[in-house]
Amino acid sequence: MWEAKAAPGQLTRLRDWAVDALGDRDGEVYLSHQRAGDLVVVIVRTTVPPMPTVPPMPTVPPGLTTGAPHAWPFEQVHPPAAP
Repeated sequence: MWEAKAAPGQLTRLRDWAVDALGDRDGEVYLSHQRAGDLVVVIVRTTVPPMPTVPPMPTVPPGLTTGAPHAWPFEQVHPPAAP
C-alpha cells in the first residue's frame, strides 16, 4: 500500500500520476478527502512471496505532495487471496 497527501491544488495531477505510475500492474488507485488534506492511496497487488521490500511506486515528481509518501506491505487474510 502507498499513500501520499496531495499538495494544495494538486490532487488531480497526483491522482493522474499515480494511475500512470501503477501502469499495467494489478492494483487500484483511491482518493480520500480529509480535513488535513486530500490523499491518494494506491493498492499494488502482488502474488510474489515474500512480500516486496522495494517501494511500490516510483519517486513522485516535485510539487505534487505535501511531505513524503508512505508505503508498507500488508497481507490479505480475508477473503483468502486466489492461488
